[in-house]
Amino acid sequence: MMEFTNLMPQIQSANWGWSIAFFLWFVGLSGMGMFLNNWVREKALVYVCTAASFLGTLLVVSHLARLTNLPMAAINSLLAGSLNFGSWMLIGMCLLSIQCIGTLFYSLALAGVFPGFKKLVLGSSYNHMMAVAGVAVTIYSGFLLTQAVGVTLWNTALIPLLWIMSGMASSISSIEILMVSGKLPKEKVFWSRRTALWVEVAELFTIFAFVHVALSSTSAAARVGAEALIGGPWSTMFWAGVVVFGSIVPLSINLVTRNHAALVVSAVLGLAGALMLRASVLFAGYYEPIIF
Repeated sequence: MMEFTNLMPQIQSANWGWSIAFFLWFVGLSGMGMFLNNWVREKALVYVCTAASFLGTLLVVSHLARLTNLPMAAINSLLAGSLNFGSWMLIGMCLLSIQCIGTLFYSLALAGVFPGFKKLVLGSSYNHMMAVAGVAVTIYSGFLLTQAVGVTLWNTALIPLLWIMSGMASSISSIEILMVSGKLPKEKVFWSRRTALWVEVAELFTIFAFVHVALSSTSAAARVGAEALIGGPWSTMFWAGVVVFGSIVPLSINLVTRNHAALVVSAVLGLAGALMLRASVLFAGYYEPIIF
């Protein structure tokens, strides 16, 4: 492995910690969960997506600013005419707000708080809208990393695609746990096994494409980041947490059995693998060295 970190002190970890990893994980679970809910339309899945969307939003907002200061700061900026409407952060907060409000309204309608709107939220139009919002917020969470100036490991269009695949895997894992626990009717999720197989294969392909592109990059920082994943400080998390136990083991279980206990193990490993994927990619990011 190239030890550029020892030779050039200006290369350092991007220092986005576990709070951002969990934010990305929750957002992917909520976003792609609402995409799949377009076919499921059951309150148990909607409740999971609602909780995940709020937890993810709270994590990223608390990371960026004090929760008590942010609303007034936004209002003052709007009144002063200094709010940057082209900011990717502002666009992201708008998408996250739509996801939170949309899933909360869905949950409250299904819980009977707004009984007159139950038919509306179960209708095709509302579910199509929430599916689009879910995909958009998941893509945004990946696109946010691609815009990090100087961290060339992240500057690739493969990350939004990887987040989509991983979010799908997390959502299917949640669906299978809910199905085994009796919260979802089996006849509504009969497609989960076949879909899980294809998603896991696509996720593995995208992971290795991401690593290959980084290793082939002209950027030293991208190569260092990729090597940190495959043979450096984050290799255990990457190979064991993401590849083996997060993808290959769940894929193998789904191929050989539909035993409920095995499905739960597979689902839990899939959820943990999705979190490890986000964490390892985050932690392996290094700033590009500036040489004068």
